[in-house]
Amino acid sequence: KIPESKIKFANAILRRLGREGKELLSQHTEVCDNITPWLLEQLQKDWGNRKAKQISEAFMKKNPIHLTVPYDQNHSSAGSRQESLDIIKDAIGGETCVLPNGSIKVGDDMKGLVSKIPLYDEGAWWVQDASASLAAHALYNSFQPSALAETHVVDMCSAPGGKTAQLISMGFKRVTAVEVSERRSRQLKKNLERLRMTEKCTLCLKDGTDWTADDDNPVDAILLDAPCSATGTGSRRPDVLQRSSDIEDLLETQQKLAVHCIDNILQPGGILVYATCSILKAEGERQVEKLLSRAEGEKVETVPFQDTEVRGFEDCIAENGWLRILPGDLPNSVGPCDGFFVARLRRCGTVIDSNLDMNDRVPLEKKTVLELKEMLRNRGLKISGKKSDLIDRLLS
Repeated sequence: KIPESKIKFANAILRRLGREGKELLSQHTEVCDNITPWLLEQLQKDWGNRKAKQISEAFMKKNPIHLTVPYDQNHSSAGSRQESLDIIKDAIGGETCVLPNGSIKVGDDMKGLVSKIPLYDEGAWWVQDASASLAAHALYNSFQPSALAETHVVDMCSAPGGKTAQLISMGFKRVTAVEVSERRSRQLKKNLERLRMTEKCTLCLKDGTDWTADDDNPVDAILLDAPCSATGTGSRRPDVLQRSSDIEDLLETQQKLAVHCIDNILQPGGILVYATCSILKAEGERQVEKLLSRAEGEKVETVPFQDTEVRGFEDCIAENGWLRILPGDLPNSVGPCDGFFVARLRRCGTVIDSNLDMNDRVPLEKKTVLELKEMLRNRGLKISGKKSDLIDRLLS
């Protein structure tokens, strides 16, 4: 039994905290104290003390709900898309607005369950942070509209399906969603069913580092939203701010997935969009630097972001052409959103046409994938994503 004196003492402390709690906290703590020491130290090392404080403060504020609306390929003009966004915005009502990048920000006056937001059952939208939506845009903008009907894209580590839904609605000929977790793949399927998109996608339950494409379906582009520490989502998931410092397994998995995508899945000239919701350079910038500087394996090069691709996020384009979004970076144009990293890479290489002279090679970086396909098709040569197939053609 707890002595009555201790009960009174505890109650007295609680009453004082009720009266003076906020003042005591402001006097004896800082906002950075909400982040585990190793993570705060790493943020300061990566971004400097001022940015680390900005990130910490942003994490203490609630991010709004962002929605993504499907692309209607039958009405793909900018005007008709804006009309669709406005219709959904007006249906939700209140303080809801359309952001510069095309995401819909649900107003703070909308309370309750997400499933109660208008047009949920109709599959007119899905929840996706505005920053997370940019990875699919990076892939989409890599192709001319006329090339979409010839393009096979893969969403690697695809659950819960927001990016898969984007790619499907963008009009790619074939979308393959690869997911290793059975539980998460069930959620992916459920989400696509609500959006009426299940029949437009091939779901594959497999480890991404083991998956390869069929020879008859070479892969033109891959969106790899790699497993990460999720430290960019601290506003919605405060638990990540107290996570363990042991991320070595994640770093190894990220690099293994990216290398496998480049060397064993992506055909020459294809696009890899590497993304994470981490704000640690080790999981973003450093990983891409490793891919660019590899001594072995297939070479890749950066395809820089352009301002017109990421409306509202222009200030987040780094000098190297990658996209780095830190919490608190965009108080005016977009407002609160998750931290995110996106880099767009093109696999380099040379296509060798057996009908050409042995020394006559076409650099892929000078041609679009569609143009190369058409050229090879006209010459009766079918290109595969596997290097061995190209070598066989050359030696035949």
